[in-house]
Amino acid sequence: MNAVNSAGSGPTRFYRAVWRWHFLVGMLVLPFLFMLAFTGLLMLLSKPLDTALNASLQTVEAGTNPLPASVLLETVEQQYPHAAVKLYLPPQAADQSARFSLQPHSHAGHGGHHAPATVVYLNPYTGQILGDRDPAASLYARIKTLHGSLFLGDLGDALIEIAAGLAVLMIVTGLYLAWPKGGLRTLIPSRTVSSRADWRGWHLGIGWLIALPLLFFLISGLAWTNIWGGKLVQPWGSLPGTRFDATQVVPEAVDSHQAMNEAGLHRVPWAVEQTPMPQGSEGDRSLRLDDVVSQARAQGFGNFRVHFPQQDNGVWTVSATTIAGDLTNPMDERILHLDPATGQALQEIRFADYPAMGKAMAASIPLHQGDLGLWNWLLNLLLVTLILALTVTGALLWWKRQSRRAPPRAEPGPARTVAMIMLVVALAFPLSAAALLAIILVDALLVLRKAAPAAP
Repeated sequence: MNAVNSAGSGPTRFYRAVWRWHFLVGMLVLPFLFMLAFTGLLMLLSKPLDTALNASLQTVEAGTNPLPASVLLETVEQQYPHAAVKLYLPPQAADQSARFSLQPHSHAGHGGHHAPATVVYLNPYTGQILGDRDPAASLYARIKTLHGSLFLGDLGDALIEIAAGLAVLMIVTGLYLAWPKGGLRTLIPSRTVSSRADWRGWHLGIGWLIALPLLFFLISGLAWTNIWGGKLVQPWGSLPGTRFDATQVVPEAVDSHQAMNEAGLHRVPWAVEQTPMPQGSEGDRSLRLDDVVSQARAQGFGNFRVHFPQQDNGVWTVSATTIAGDLTNPMDERILHLDPATGQALQEIRFADYPAMGKAMAASIPLHQGDLGLWNWLLNLLLVTLILALTVTGALLWWKRQSRRAPPRAEPGPARTVAMIMLVVALAFPLSAAALLAIILVDALLVLRKAAPAAP
């Protein structure tokens, strides 16, 4: 039975109620969804652009005898006496520069993960400093900040979290409305766009095509939000997991692995961020950078980075992760902690140690960002373009309506039922549920106000 044309039938009553809420939620979500897709597109395009713009810093003439890392470190410390070295990135190719990440001494304690950073680039064969830059000020990083928080900090993060949760409801209601009752052929749009019906066909067809990828983008993106991600999901998706030996980790340790991140830059996997760091033993801190690099290579690390101890009891850490750009295969991720006094390996964390949610996020976040290779980059370009098309066709459908107001209210029974179902589903996303409850209450007050008899 066609739910649209069967006036008075049960399906039609529910169809009208679902359609009204799809419209209301869509009007709130579409601007945010357009912004997320557009900035996502810009982030994808800015990665190769950033590389091209900074080629003079990142590339050198290939040589055969690179200088020891300790010699490069000494040069950096002499030229930047007011900064603390936090991170060393060995060249990943013969024609690539060596890099050190620095932070002001006043921010070095507890990892300084909210402090601004400076990346210094050196020729690994001559020790010449090629220049420096603030990684958080790069084109990609600025677009990513807009993508994640609208440059509004926690407020922007909350707004995007609300919009993303409501977008999940928009997908669910949209799939219900666009269910192909006449067969899959009805999802093939016409070749023309001369009428509102043509635009509706394109909106439905693109919606079905992009629904699951869009849901993936929303859920994996929500994992980085402050409430749903940081407070609800990440704690039980983090280490210690079933195979991680936490005997060397001090529960009351001040720092977590999140201290390995920099301002606006994620260096460690999502599953490890909230895991406490191990502590080094007391005594002579004789382990040096050259020793750490040698041990990392002896341990089988290929492309990796070295995190310097940031406290008196801090440890050396060697990491190779997809989120930092060291790898393209999440299953090869490794983090190795070394005692600065003895060089002993205190802890080693591998992909196999992550809990199930941590493994899912380790795979989905690089996929979300297009970091798994050229195929992933091209696929994401296509997907964000289709999401942009979905938002544009949705906006055009609203513009071409005879009345741009919300659709008329459905009968009270179906309207209440649909509203309650949506509210229950939204409970998976607390901020979105609170926003939806506010919308339902406002809508109910408007109904009561309209139904109230006029004063004599």
